[in-house]
Amino acid sequence: MKTISKNHTSSHSAVTIKDVAKKAKVSVATVSRVINQNYPVSEETKRRVLKAIQELNYSPNPTARSLVLKKTHTIGVVLPDMHGEFFSEIIKEIDKKAREFGYHVLLTSSHSNLQELDEALISLLNGKVDGMIIMNPSLKSIYVETRLLRKTPLVLLNCCGDIQNSDVILIDNYTGAYNLTKHLIKHGHEKIAVITGPVDNFDSIERLKGYKDALKDAGIALSPELEFHGDFTKDSGYEIMKKILVLPSKPTAIFALNDEMAIGAIQYAKKIGLKIPTDIAIVGFDDIPIAEYINPSLTTVRVPIDKVGSLAAEKLFKRIEKGSEIKFSKTILETTLIVRESCGCL
Repeated sequence: MKTISKNHTSSHSAVTIKDVAKKAKVSVATVSRVINQNYPVSEETKRRVLKAIQELNYSPNPTARSLVLKKTHTIGVVLPDMHGEFFSEIIKEIDKKAREFGYHVLLTSSHSNLQELDEALISLLNGKVDGMIIMNPSLKSIYVETRLLRKTPLVLLNCCGDIQNSDVILIDNYTGAYNLTKHLIKHGHEKIAVITGPVDNFDSIERLKGYKDALKDAGIALSPELEFHGDFTKDSGYEIMKKILVLPSKPTAIFALNDEMAIGAIQYAKKIGLKIPTDIAIVGFDDIPIAEYINPSLTTVRVPIDKVGSLAAEKLFKRIEKGSEIKFSKTILETTLIVRESCGCL
């Protein structure tokens, strides 16, 4: 084991910005400018300062630097939940982009509950984050306008689509659901059950609209008895499948509005001996990584999950840097129909 002498450690830890300035024969302000890169400095001066920093093994105090710059180089991220492949992929991409920009990430969950969201925001703001990414599909515009639009830079993911004074990233849920329903109809399915997410969830609302409009445009009457409300979890898909299979007139296909519920439905169907898609077709939405590998592989709508996370982080860092110099933007990400085995259309 290597031992570091006490004197050696203390001599390095005692080095201050004044020592660097003295060795480089410049002012303390000039050293600060070189470190923070916020004012132009001649190449010769910069070289001398960097050489002094290296020779003295000087390391700026992060806390003090944060106080001077009024930045913590930390962003807050609030998601509806922490578990599930969809959210883990988003977190991974935000974190990857944050590292590129030299930022840390503080992560918390609201569980789609406004009171918990309030508590999470207070916690993050008390931690002095430089900006926030919030994903809460149950969020209404009035909440955003009255509670969130403050000086802290903000990017909203998949919240209500009518926000004017914030950067917003949306998924084209409607078109994705419309195209998948149309695909099922094209392959002979007219009796299509749907498993929705929470009733106040923006994603679920838009996907349900797409499903209903595709049926209407095909001249198929809507059947309220074929609409079931889940909560986007595997367990809810599993339990709702039990109800669907005891209907007097069973559907030939089931559209679960996310992959987790579709996988739950498939698990129950297989448990009781049904063959997918021979006995009943089941499709989902999101194209989470496991969708390709379950048996049968899941027909679904691909959401560019990696792009959701990376683009949100990029927009936030740009907003932190430029502030009101740039206009607020709304980005709608396209979805893609992915046809696999579970719909029986291959």
